[in-house]
Amino acid sequence: MLQAASRQQARVSFVRTTRALHASYRNCNELKTSPGSPVTSQQVKASIPKTTSATTSAQSPTVLGKTVPPVPGAKASKPTIPVVEKVVENNEHEAKAKKPFSLFGFLFKTILASAVLYGGTMYAATKSETVMDFVIDKQLPYYEELINLIENGSVDDLQKNWSAMTSSVGTTKDKIEKLTNELEKKGEDLIEKTKQKVSQTKSAITHALPAEQLQKPVEFEAVHEKIEKLPLVSVDKEVAGFVDDSVKKTIDSFNELIKMIDASNLGNEKHSIVKRINDNVSLLSAKLDALNRSFNKELETKLKSSETKLLANYTQKELDLTQNMLDQYKVEKTQLEKVFKDRLQKEVEATRNAITQAAVNSTSMVRVEQTKRFEAMIKERIDQERDGRLKNLEALNSRVEELEALALTMESQVKASASKTLVQQSLANLKSLLYHVSADTPPQSFNSYLDKLEVAAQDTNDQLLQLATSQLKELLTNESNQSILTTPQLLSAWEQLAPELRSASLLPPNAGLLGHVASYFFSKLLMPVKGVKPNGKDIESVIGRVELSLARGELDVAVEEVANLKGWTRRLADDWVQEGRKRLEAEFLVEVVEADAKIL
Repeated sequence: MLQAASRQQARVSFVRTTRALHASYRNCNELKTSPGSPVTSQQVKASIPKTTSATTSAQSPTVLGKTVPPVPGAKASKPTIPVVEKVVENNEHEAKAKKPFSLFGFLFKTILASAVLYGGTMYAATKSETVMDFVIDKQLPYYEELINLIENGSVDDLQKNWSAMTSSVGTTKDKIEKLTNELEKKGEDLIEKTKQKVSQTKSAITHALPAEQLQKPVEFEAVHEKIEKLPLVSVDKEVAGFVDDSVKKTIDSFNELIKMIDASNLGNEKHSIVKRINDNVSLLSAKLDALNRSFNKELETKLKSSETKLLANYTQKELDLTQNMLDQYKVEKTQLEKVFKDRLQKEVEATRNAITQAAVNSTSMVRVEQTKRFEAMIKERIDQERDGRLKNLEALNSRVEELEALALTMESQVKASASKTLVQQSLANLKSLLYHVSADTPPQSFNSYLDKLEVAAQDTNDQLLQLATSQLKELLTNESNQSILTTPQLLSAWEQLAPELRSASLLPPNAGLLGHVASYFFSKLLMPVKGVKPNGKDIESVIGRVELSLARGELDVAVEEVANLKGWTRRLADDWVQEGRKRLEAEFLVEVVEADAKIL
């Protein structure tokens, strides 16, 4: 902009000088149509005589002081008064020259309108998100700097930049004005000299009265001479390479003006005049180019300095803004983290409490229900066994297996490996003490083994195991390995009891001493039965089936057979039945504990 302004000012100075020269030339050579001067550009040798009528005869013109006879057949010339009036009228009604088209004005207005529109768009972008998105999408030039200047710029920064720019422009403007004044002064001197030369050509023109000049006919002098022209203005070859286009156009216009000047009376001075003009034009072109270069260099320096300052300011403000935003972000992040952490902790705690309470309630209900069910089932089974209904032992065994599967399902995740080992060890010791007993084995109490087994069962949190262990402890408390009869011992006891049963079976109801003696002797006569008689109800068949069951290890069958006896035989075998049931209960509880220990 500043470079264009300097060039425009220089161009205006040239145009002013050219117009002044052109006006001087027009004043020197324009036709004089006022009264008292001839209407011709040539010298007038004779005056037009007065005429008294509008239809006077044609006069013979004089050329070079001699009268030229009229041409035969030629029409008489008309008076010159209408011609003069026409010229005066044309001069009075001469239209004003139309204002020429200014390219600089058009460009200036266009640039100004574009700058206003661009600045308005940048300002609207700071207020509207839609316009900002449009600017960012289109990537308009320098939009970041302009938006930053609009948002963060201050009046002091603008004043500093404007003062620096105006100072540099003022210095350049003073140089241009000085050069323009010198050019105008030289142009005025050239115009004065041109006027003096041109005024010398008018000394030979005769001045007559206006009335006489209008009444006299026009006389023409045939002058045959060559019109000399001034040499054209040209720029030196050294300077022609960097001459501005406006200077070239000015030189062309000046050459057109020179072509219109008659240099016949200038003599040898015309070359010196043209030379001075050429020198001045070359000097002006060189100064203008040097001025443009210095101005461009200074402007570039100022722009770089301003750009550096603005960039530093922008960087500093950007860093400050970034740091401020980071601080705000950290504060907001800390607050949000604290709020959400507290909220999350409360929600997690509430959810955990709810889930824990629900799990505890559900587990408690399941355990209570299972415990009640297990207790009822165990109690029912024990009662059935104690009542002698051992015929459903297989059903009970299957039920125990179902209980085992159910316990395995319910207690699959219990950490009972150590407890399981301890239970198995205690149970193995108890079983060895219960099953492997010989006649020479010293008596040994079950209490220590039962205590270990009970402690191990308490660690497993298994209700069935705990219940079976408690029942087993209740059954075997204060018992030893010799007090619990084994199957061979029960068989020996049964063999010893068999003669008494035979004699008791022969006793009549309400028998006396004689009846007892008779039954004793008659019992010796009875033949023992070998083998099994399933349908036999006599005492020998029962004794045979019991012995066979004991020999096979089927203690439950033997106890059931003996328990079905009636009368004196049942009373005599009651102790044996109790010992057998105690043995069966102990084995059954041991099997229950062993089965439950397998599923831990």
